[in-house]
Parts: sequence; structure tokens; C-alpha cells
Amino acid sequence: MMRFSANTIAGRTALAAALLAASAFAALPAQVQAAGPTYSWSNVKIGGGGYITGMIAHPLQRGLFYNRTDVGGAYRYDAATSTWIPLHDWLPPEKSYLYGIDTIAIDPSNANKFYLVAGLGFLDGNAMFMSSQDQGRSFKQVPLPFSTGANAIGRQVGERLQVDPNLGNVLFYGTANAAVNASNNGLWKSTNGGDTWSKVAGFPALSSDGTGAGVAFLAFHKGSNWNKPPGSPTSIIYAAVNTQAAADSGATLYKSSDAGATWNRVWGAPNGMLPQRGQIGPDGYLYITFARFNTEYGPGGMDMGQVWKVNILTGADEWTNITPLGNSPKGYGFAGLSVDPAHPKTVAVNTLGWYDGLGVPLETMYYSTDGGATWTDIRANATVDTSAAPWSARPAGDPTSFGNSGGSLLDPFDPNHAFITSGGATWETKNLTQPKTNWAYGQNGIEESVPLSLISPVANEWNAYPLISGDGDFCGLTHTSVSVAPNTKFSSPTCKDTTSLDYAKTNSKIVVRVGTDNWGNPKHLGAVSWNGGYSWYPFGNNGPSPNGDGGRVAISGDGTTILWSTKGAPTVVSNDFGSSWTQVGVPQEAHVIADGYDTTTFYAYARDTGGFYASYNKGATWYLLSIDNNYTGPHLGLPAWGDMVSVPFGKKGDIWVSTYAGLYRNTNWGQANWTLLPGVQSAKGLGFGKAAPGASYPTMYLDGTINGVTGIYRSIDTGATWVRIDDPQHQYAKGGNDKSTIIGDPKTFGTVYLGKRGIMVGTSSN
Repeated sequence: MMRFSANTIAGRTALAAALLAASAFAALPAQVQAAGPTYSWSNVKIGGGGYITGMIAHPLQRGLFYNRTDVGGAYRYDAATSTWIPLHDWLPPEKSYLYGIDTIAIDPSNANKFYLVAGLGFLDGNAMFMSSQDQGRSFKQVPLPFSTGANAIGRQVGERLQVDPNLGNVLFYGTANAAVNASNNGLWKSTNGGDTWSKVAGFPALSSDGTGAGVAFLAFHKGSNWNKPPGSPTSIIYAAVNTQAAADSGATLYKSSDAGATWNRVWGAPNGMLPQRGQIGPDGYLYITFARFNTEYGPGGMDMGQVWKVNILTGADEWTNITPLGNSPKGYGFAGLSVDPAHPKTVAVNTLGWYDGLGVPLETMYYSTDGGATWTDIRANATVDTSAAPWSARPAGDPTSFGNSGGSLLDPFDPNHAFITSGGATWETKNLTQPKTNWAYGQNGIEESVPLSLISPVANEWNAYPLISGDGDFCGLTHTSVSVAPNTKFSSPTCKDTTSLDYAKTNSKIVVRVGTDNWGNPKHLGAVSWNGGYSWYPFGNNGPSPNGDGGRVAISGDGTTILWSTKGAPTVVSNDFGSSWTQVGVPQEAHVIADGYDTTTFYAYARDTGGFYASYNKGATWYLLSIDNNYTGPHLGLPAWGDMVSVPFGKKGDIWVSTYAGLYRNTNWGQANWTLLPGVQSAKGLGFGKAAPGASYPTMYLDGTINGVTGIYRSIDTGATWVRIDDPQHQYAKGGNDKSTIIGDPKTFGTVYLGKRGIMVGTSSN
């Protein structure tokens, strides 16, 4: 066996020549096989983890519920299995922003029809109206001339899309108050089931100053057509306006008595309050929840909450304050609201922004069967069962928390059946009317977490866990099985987001993570595990990261050296597991990674310049090996603004970079020219898994575009040929994360993990 010096470029060049001679890489046009392996796709079991922003029930079909999420699409409930069915996994990557669902609606006279408006953020592209005639199994799409913000401040309001209960082809939609849509903000109407839309000229203009949520909700007074022939549009419609100007003046509720042609202010609304949700009950009252903004317009930072009802039968629209625990405004808000359409005077409301002095949420549902004259505090006598997702249980001493930012849904067919939604869970009860209620996680099938980093370590003497994920908002999880939710999330230290993970390639028991910490004091931005991710120990020193940015981390193959690159601070290296750090010559925000086998080599890619750096002595000395310099050809170097650097485990000096211009490879320890893989037109991410039977190179999994088709691909021959392994019903777009997270399992051939709507796992035996 040839041996070379581990610390010289000359030695690396000689070894690279030997590797190139044996490489299976062939400079031939990429071929995509016509028939590939059959893949089964499912979610890695986490159990929620995201914000359910709205939920509705159909009054004609028992057990037919829908919900919407801010970044994870819409779902339909399967009553037979108590499972939520995702309705947007068919979204292709170019429509990933449509995973944000702004509002949902049903046709109360037709159980098959379901409607929604989708659009993640105001700068992501025009909103999309989607209509379904088969309960969300398929959708017709109609682009709208404005954007919307399903993941923006104010997303807890609703519903602002409604179907006329007396004439199902008529729909109204109220926009947000975003400044970018100033000319289109207001109320829109369709008279043909949503195929075309026109702006309602007679609706009072929104302020378009970016405050509040815009049109918070719409409500049709079905009974106002008592003297009209069947098939006439509903005469009386209510619309609530959630803007700062409207709250200051009390002009938050408007009414149309001519089927939406003209609108007038309803006097008597509380000043300074922002309407959140509103529904008309069978008792002839419009129920409304209110909150005042404190630090933002929701779902956080709300206070001064109240609950009111408006008598809509007399024509005078009299207001009555029915706030639980007395009429005075509270130190928290009210947002969630559910009026039972089958049981008069039965209503539930939810608090918003109620915390104790230590930051523990105290949110609750209040339930009334007498129109708000009296209320029952559900939390006060509730027990909760978190066994379906034990990692998300509140700490000891807080056994009955419903989380934060709650909403609710009452089952019109069963007074004992109800849901509560929050920023991290959905709760379900079957005994709501009893003095003591029992609640369990009711989010089976809902997977909405935002994975920021994924690793699947190579086997060690314990065989290694199949998957470790760094996640947004709840730090991260170590999965002992992808079909069972973990018992605990990352702790000791806790964190908010884990932005990067890595493991030692020759000793995978050693794992390192970095992220952000909104909760701890002192704050810990990084941690190391010596038992494969089972338990964690914080860095002794947070390094030079004044902005609290998690950045990216890499650990040497033997687990003795950690390299950490962040935003706004120098890149640093540690040889004592984070107790001390030394600044190194690598730009800020670089993509850092350790070699796939060699224990002394690190690489770094600077996206803004395309500069590629390497160190062959554990980060002590660095070489700038290539840079964009007005990139003009496929073999001169790397383009700037690539997306991901990957190395195959068990291979020395072998590096891949995923870019918008394609997939680049270097088998020379980062030196000399980079080769652009033919046929791959763009690449968001590349991961490696166990080699196919008879193959020596790890299986490659690509999130990218080959021969004009974007999808998830697999190659078992070092990229010479590819097979597409996703399908039209399982494309998953990107969910709430625009960063590609794709890895193979090095322990099981054919298994791949994707950070999409939660974490998807694809398996195939061929």
C-alpha cells in the first residue's frame, strides 16, 4: 500500500492521482433509467412540532374536519383511523411556497367541496386559490393577483375565505394588510366557484401600512334570506378588519345588507382591540374574540383580550361583553373560537399569550353552553396524555399545559368531541362535557417540523442511531426508530434551533451540534455527545459568535477537533471540545465539512466568492485552492452561491458541491480543477448512503434537476446513471425550509431521509 505524508499538498496530490485512477466516475452524459426502484414514502415519526393555524368541521358529514398549517400544507381528518391525511405532498419544488395555507373554507351545503388560499410569505410570489371537488384529494389552481402570508404575523386570524351558504358558487376572500399589495388589498369575490375573482369596490379600503392581519374573518348570515327564493345570494355578510387604524377608532366590524355590494361600519366594537376570529351561531349571535397587540400582531405578543357577541337578529347589532372571568380586558389575548352549529349557545374560546412569570404557557380553553353567560375553564380540570410524542411534554409541574397560541374546534355531531390547537401540538378529547376532561395528542399524521440539519451516522459498536435531526423551534431529536417519536428532545443544553450537526466519521459515537438559544441563561450555542446523540454536554465556551448565530459545524474523523463557522464572527477551531477556540483563516459563514475518512483534513466553501479552502492539519493551516473570479467554464473552479458541500463517508479527498449550475466533484483534496458532472443541471443537495450490493462507492441521493426534470434521484454508480425515486404524489416541495437536507442511511441500502414537511423517509429493497 502506498503511504503519503498527511500534512503536505504534494503528498495529497500523489494520493489523489492514485484515487483518480481507481475512480468509478465517468465523464459521460448523465443517464436516467426509464424504470427505477419502487420507493415507499412516509414521515419519520415526530408527532406535530408546528403551528396549526386553523381548523374547521363540515356540518353535513360526521368526522369530516380540515386544518391548515403555516408551513406544512393542509390536512383532512380520517375519522376511521383518527389520522390526519396530508393534502399537499404533491406540490413540486417550484411551488414550495404554497405549503403555507392562509385560510380554508368548506361549502356548507356540499360535503365534497373544499377550498383554500395558499402562499407562505408576501414576497414569495402570488397567492394561489385552490378548489377541490373531492375533499382535497385533487385541486384546481387559480393564481391570484396578490400575495399572502400564511407564515406571517397575524396568521392566527380567520377564516377570511368563506362560501355563501345559500349559493355555493359565490365566495368571498379578504386580503391581508401588506404594503406590497396596496392596490389589491381589500375584499375579493368570485361568482363561479373561484375560477375568476374581482375586487369588491364597495368595501372600505385597508390601510395597507403593514399593521395587523387585514381582513380577519368573514361571516355569512344564512338566515337573512328568509324572505328570498332559494338560490339567492346571502343578503347579510359581516367582515372584520384587523389593522392598527381600525383598532384605534373601533371601526373593526363591517356589514353588508346587499350581498356584499356595499358595506357600512357596525358601531359598538371595543376601541383599541383587534378582532381575531368570528362565527355566527344558531342562536342568532355573531361571536368574536379580540386581543390588543403588545409587541406584535400575533400569534405572540398579544394582551388585553376580550370576547364579545353581537345580536344579529334584531337588525340593531347590539354588542354584549361575554369575556370569561369578568368583562375587563385581560393581560393576555383571546384568539381561538369555535361555535357549535348544531347546539345553540355552545361556544369555545382560547386564550393567546398567557404565560406565568417564568415563561411557562398557561393557555386554556373556556367552554360555554349558555352563550357566554358562564364559562368552564377546561385547563383547570384537565389531564393530558403526551405518550404519542413524549419529547414535547411540558416539564414536571406543568402537566396540563395546552401550549401556546391556541385554537379550538367543536364537533357538531358529538358534544363530547373537541380539538385544541397550539404552536406545537393538537389535543383531542372525547369527554368535553364531563367535569374532568381527558386530552391526548390528536395530531396523528400531522408532521410540520422544520428540519435544519440531518445526519445518519455510520455504524459503531452500538450500531448507531438511524437518524439525528436538528430542528427549528424545538432544538432537535435523536431517533432510535424512525417509526416511533423520541422520548426526549435535545437537552443539557436546550436550544431553540439546531442549525448544523456532524459526527466523527471514524468514531460515530462522537456527535456535535450548534444552534441558537432563546431560552437558556447562560446561553449555550453548541454541544457535544460522546454516546451517539443520547446525551449532550455544552461547549465550555460559546466562541466568538456575538449575534448568537448557530452557523455550521464540522468535527474531525477521530472526533478530537471541532471547526465552527458563524455569521458576523471569525471561523474558529477547538481541540478541547469547545472549552477554548482559535481563530482560523476561513471567511465567516463558510460551509465547513470534515473529510469523509481522513482525520486531519477539513474543507470550507465561501458561498459569496466561490472560494474553496482546505486544511490538512486539523484546521491549523488553510489554503485557498480555488475561487470564482468571474467564473467562465465548467473546469476552472466552483461558482459562487452554491448550496451544499458533501463528502462520501469512508472516502479520502473526495468532495462534492451542489450548486444552481450543477453538481461539482473534486477527488484531489480540493486542489486543481473541479469537474462538473454531465447532465445534472442544478443541485440543491447531495447525500450518501450505504453502497448497493456489489458496489464499493456509497449510494448517492440528489435533490436536483437532471435532463430538465426536478426531483429526488438515486445513483449507485457514482453519478454515471440516475433513477428518479420520488413520484407525482410524493414531491413534498420544500415545506417550511428552503435549505435542502438530504442524506442516505449508511447502514441500510436504499434508505434516504429528506427534510421537507417534517422529515420524510424513503425506503426500497431494490
